Amino acid sequence: MFFQAEGVMASLSFIRTLTAAAAAALVLTGCGTPDPHEPTELQSIHEVVKTDKEWTASVGESLTGLLAPAVTEDTVYAAGGDELYAFELATGRRLWKTDVGSDVTAGVGTDGSLIAVGTASGDLKVYDTAGKLLWSVRLTSEMSVPPLIGSGFVIVRTTDTRVTAFDAVTGERRWHYQSQVPALTVRAPAQMRFSPAGVLVGQANGRLLALNARGETVFDAVIAQPKGTTEVERLVDVVGAPMVDARMMCAAAFQGNLVCMSSQNGRLVWNTAVDAVTGPVSDGMNVYIVDADGIIHAYDYATGRTVWTNSDLKYRTPSAPAVMGNTLVVGDYDGEVHILDAASGEIVGRTSVSGAVKVPPVSLGNRVLIQTDEGHIAMVAPRE
Repeated sequence: MFFQAEGVMASLSFIRTLTAAAAAALVLTGCGTPDPHEPTELQSIHEVVKTDKEWTASVGESLTGLLAPAVTEDTVYAAGGDELYAFELATGRRLWKTDVGSDVTAGVGTDGSLIAVGTASGDLKVYDTAGKLLWSVRLTSEMSVPPLIGSGFVIVRTTDTRVTAFDAVTGERRWHYQSQVPALTVRAPAQMRFSPAGVLVGQANGRLLALNARGETVFDAVIAQPKGTTEVERLVDVVGAPMVDARMMCAAAFQGNLVCMSSQNGRLVWNTAVDAVTGPVSDGMNVYIVDADGIIHAYDYATGRTVWTNSDLKYRTPSAPAVMGNTLVVGDYDGEVHILDAASGEIVGRTSVSGAVKVPPVSLGNRVLIQTDEGHIAMVAPRE
């Protein structure tokens, strides 16, 4: 699964951060004044794809508004406030909930056997599938992204830029990696992903690393290079989650590029300039991404050629897309959920949820699972 490609390629006390939207606003205005752009007013659409909410649930608001559910074969794990929940995937029936003891700030991560979250008190907490706490460890700072669980490790990334791997059974620390970062960063830390090259970790300096089973760097790719003279102009954080499949791995950077490489040897396949605020998503036909203005781009999977762009959601801070059959699902700041035709980019359906959709919906084949910043969860599917 990972840690297969060894040899593929050759402490901060305070880090100032901006949300991706705030950073984009500063860059657009060229100063510290608010973004002057009003969200694009939604236009009426020809609704080709009608959707239903198969089930809904509520887990409560989170401190960050950036918590995402994790899904296994038959269970959904989600967090809100200071509680962790399990729901039946098919029906949404709540199976259990447990008090974590502090507000959850990062999660949820699972491998189907273990469930892990990070808390505002700086703790990593690992549970079994019945909601029983197995072990807990105090971290160097709060976790910033959902943990990864696999190959006998629970791997976390904290706000002090440290990546740490713990033994999944005992909680003992196995290794850690820490890099230096610019003084100002985008507070939309790149999520980690398993890949054939190792654990992919996006950096605030515009680089994408792969770490092996000992925490050693075995892959180091430049996604973007800083330009300009001010700290804001030089922001090039790798954003969102890298996209990994059997053939390619892609990553994107704020004020930088979308870069796609071979999953097997790291060789560049194609790259294109884009001011990204989300990670890339692919359906095997195209690679999709959202830029700082809220414009959605589709690039040909094999060549990187622009297939289409959609500006209907400009300045509405759309989430990264999720694939739902032959469509894409994108949520926005106002709780509107938009269904786009993947081939043309046209909006062909729309529904709504309670709260802003700040994290990508979870793709489940012909359905998607959405969690909002208010802790509203909805399973959305095309109407049959």
